[in-house]
Amino acid sequence: MQSFLKAKLVTKNKILIMVFSTSFKIENAVFHLCINDKKEQLNIIKRTSMNDVFIYEVQMEHDFVPGTNYSIYISDYPLVPVEIDETGLADYIDEYYYYDKNDLGSNYHKEYTDFALWAPFACSVILKIENEENTFSYHALNMESNGVYKLRLYGDFKNKKYHYIVNNSGNIRETNDPYGKGVSLNSEYSTIIDFNELEEIEFVRPHNDFSHYNEAIIYELNIRDFTEDKHTDIFNKGKYLGLIEENRKSAKGNPVGLDYLKYLGITHIQLQPINDFRGVDDIEVSKSYNWGYDPLSYFALEGSYSTDPTTPIERLKEFRKMISVLHENNIRVNVDVVFNHVYDYLNSYLEKTVPNYYFRKTSSGKIANASGCGNDVKSERKMMRKHIIDSLLYLVKTFDVDGFRFDLMGLIDVDTINEAYKTISKIKPNIMFYGEGWDMGIELPKEKKASMNNYEKIPNVAFFNDTFRNVLTGSVFSNSKDEIGFACGNNYLIRQASYILRGSVVDDVYHHKFDSAFSSVNYVECHDNYTFFDKLVAVYGEEKEEEILKRCKFALKFVLLSFGIPFIHMGQEIGQSKNGNDNTYNMPKVNNFNIPLLDERFEMATYLKMLISLRKSLKILKLHSKKDIEDYVKIDYWHNDVMCVEFKENKLNKDYPNLFFLINNTKENKQFELDDYYTLLQGGKINKKQEYIVKNNFVPPISICVFYKTEKKR
Repeated sequence: MQSFLKAKLVTKNKILIMVFSTSFKIENAVFHLCINDKKEQLNIIKRTSMNDVFIYEVQMEHDFVPGTNYSIYISDYPLVPVEIDETGLADYIDEYYYYDKNDLGSNYHKEYTDFALWAPFACSVILKIENEENTFSYHALNMESNGVYKLRLYGDFKNKKYHYIVNNSGNIRETNDPYGKGVSLNSEYSTIIDFNELEEIEFVRPHNDFSHYNEAIIYELNIRDFTEDKHTDIFNKGKYLGLIEENRKSAKGNPVGLDYLKYLGITHIQLQPINDFRGVDDIEVSKSYNWGYDPLSYFALEGSYSTDPTTPIERLKEFRKMISVLHENNIRVNVDVVFNHVYDYLNSYLEKTVPNYYFRKTSSGKIANASGCGNDVKSERKMMRKHIIDSLLYLVKTFDVDGFRFDLMGLIDVDTINEAYKTISKIKPNIMFYGEGWDMGIELPKEKKASMNNYEKIPNVAFFNDTFRNVLTGSVFSNSKDEIGFACGNNYLIRQASYILRGSVVDDVYHHKFDSAFSSVNYVECHDNYTFFDKLVAVYGEEKEEEILKRCKFALKFVLLSFGIPFIHMGQEIGQSKNGNDNTYNMPKVNNFNIPLLDERFEMATYLKMLISLRKSLKILKLHSKKDIEDYVKIDYWHNDVMCVEFKENKLNKDYPNLFFLINNTKENKQFELDDYYTLLQGGKINKKQEYIVKNNFVPPISICVFYKTEKKR
């Protein structure tokens, strides 16, 4: 057996040395620690052996110092570097080497560029930077305070490509800048950005007011899917700029793109990930497809959405212009952020820079996989928390983003979310924070998770309400006819439906889920799982399309007339299908907004427009506290199959006093008697002019009718 030596730093001042040899004498070992050019003898505090393996625990005279090159020397063996990339050091690093300044990354000036990289385990960092095209020079960075390597490089390096070469205990890896805001084509290199070039695109504030979460009406879309369909005259299909082209039409002359969003009247769009992700070639876009939940960077923007991905600054300009134009049209922009995992942790910029720091591990030492993506980010690490907050700050301060949807938010810790909200709300008081609050994994203790179970600990955050979804649709993980919801015709769930309509805040058939309807994002479908239309097709069969579309409208109406935050998935309003597929993250065309279907069913889009207008007019739906909803909303059940929702007199209800909703999810007409009530909404029509009185009428099948009381006739 060939002899060899291995050494690991396991605490701030202890090293574990392993000798593999058939001829080694354990009692004769004398170890020296080589620190840069100096050598000191180590104190052996414990020694064990088993067969031909000899293990020593040795003590250093001083605590570990970042930026230091440590090696072990023993007679007759070559010099061996001490591995510093050990998670046992992380708490020590967090305590003594947290870096709170805002200069990480590359910071451009015409005369020079400053570089700063946090790499406390590294003994050296080299900058590899482009001189002329495809030629590079190399420059050593200097270790300064708190584990940060810095360099000021004189000259004009605008748009130049660069890498860092990081030496962690002899493990030398070349990487992009974890804080890099610009990247070259297909993320091959980080690039230096002159942010002065963005100043030509001014921020535009929306003209409409937005004060509370439940005033938002969110429409989820993917930039590529929303604009890519060939049946429109959108020029920049699948691009940031394609989303803001005006006066674009379908084949039948209906509004598409920006004009369609304006037509609907939504207040916010939610963009699927726009941070740089793996899976789509920046140039050959049509050859692959991905939603973007495989992030490469938390700062750089995705190049495949740019009209010129070869010029790094262009994607930044186009994204900023996109948000500015949307704001000009009173549409706010929320961004889907994926901080729970990365694409490939071993090759991620974070892991290459600071090994074994940024990712959670199981008790057995494996990388945690609660996300299902093979690596869970350890948000509770101080520098990972800073990385997340700095990313959010960058998107708000540089592009004027209005809110964030956190993917698998339950894998992020409560302190990170609260600190992020506190920091960002100082800049933008009406910022929105919401996400998936599922309780997943065991590596992060339950009490620390930003999950729905801990909603009281994160009061400024809303959650996708899966109870709302499941009551209306049934199981989203199965198309079984035995697992159908209230909107599918299951009237046994009528009390559960009244619970979710009230924001899941009132104790009824379930214990209250939240204290405020601000916390409830109400939805029946999103990009994940089956579309509601496909669920209904599986239950009723394709031949029942008329009823299926009625139920699509019924579910949409229920979402818009419930307390909380209404959320609509792109295409939901026209009963769009994904051909029965439940997971289409990498399926091109299936996710595209179906423009021919929009033309065929445009009246359904008009119906959503009407519902949005109605919701905005019903100020009573701004109620959010548990007490107010208990005090002002009364639920009755007529003949056990019609829900009657009565709104008591309230200052928010002056325009429509004594408001009633009558909800019939059955296939039959249901009689009612409401003397001297005017119809506000029935059969899909709004009658704001109080045109007629309804007496001894009926609630149509699969419908929600809205009434309000007027002065009694003499």
